[in-house]
Amino acid sequence: MNPDLRALLPGELRAESTRITVGTESGYPPFEYTNEAGRIVGFEIDLFDAASDRLGLKYTFSDMPWDSLIDELYASNVDVVAAAMSDTAERQVDSDFVDYYNDSDAIMVPAGNPEGIKTLKDLCGRKVAVLVETTQADALTALNSDQCQAKPVTVLTFETDAEALAQVQAGKADAELTQWSTGAYNAKQVGSGDVFEVANTEIINPTPLGFRFLKGDVELVRAYQASLQSIIDDGTYAEILEKHDLSAGALETATVNNQPPQ
Repeated sequence: MNPDLRALLPGELRAESTRITVGTESGYPPFEYTNEAGRIVGFEIDLFDAASDRLGLKYTFSDMPWDSLIDELYASNVDVVAAAMSDTAERQVDSDFVDYYNDSDAIMVPAGNPEGIKTLKDLCGRKVAVLVETTQADALTALNSDQCQAKPVTVLTFETDAEALAQVQAGKADAELTQWSTGAYNAKQVGSGDVFEVANTEIINPTPLGFRFLKGDVELVRAYQASLQSIIDDGTYAEILEKHDLSAGALETATVNNQPPQ
C-alpha cells in the first residue's frame, strides 16, 4: 500500500473493512477468463489487482453477463466495471474511464481464410457474429449505413465472445468482429492454433480500453488513475503486459476519458 495514493480515496473507502465490488464478464481472454481452478484471471485482473493493492483497497469480483454490467453500475450494485470496455465519447456521457490499454478490432475467420476476407468492406453481404452491445456491434451497424448499404451485413449478436466465435467454427457465420487482443489470443489458443486466424492486417477502429466508473465518482477515478500511473512509472505495468503478451498496446500515461491528467 502507498499512503499517498490511499489518501486520494474517498473517506468512506479508507476504512480497513471496506470492500468495493467490481463487475466483470469472465469469458474474454486474455483480459479476463476462468482458469481450471475456477478462479477469474487475466491481464485486466492482474492490472486491477496491482492498482488496488497500491491503494490498499480490497475488492470482490461479481461475474455477470456482459449486457448486465452497465445496468449494475448505474444501480450502484458494482462500483467499477473491469471488462475490457472501450472508452468512447458516447460512453463518457454518463461514465468516466481510467484508460489502461490501446486496442483495435479483429476480423476472425476460419484458418486459411476461405472467403478471402481482409477488410471491413469485405464483410458486406456476409453473416458476421459479434458480442452484443459492444463497439464492434456498433461498427457493423455503421458499416450497414455506409459501405454496405447495397449488400448489408447480417449481424448475429451473442451474449459471449465464445458463442460468437463458435458460429464461425460451425460455419453459421462467415466471420466474427472482436477486439484485436482477444482475437489474436483465440487464434493462437483454440485447438492447436489452426482453427481460426485474424483476417485483417490493417488497424481497425483503434480505441483505448479502461476501467469504467459512474460519472461523478471523481475521487475514486483520480485514485485509480494515480495508482495506475505509479505502476506504469515503476515498470510493474510493463511486466504485467509482457506476462500476457500484450506489450504492443501499452500506454505511457494513464489517462481519464482518453485525456491526459490535468
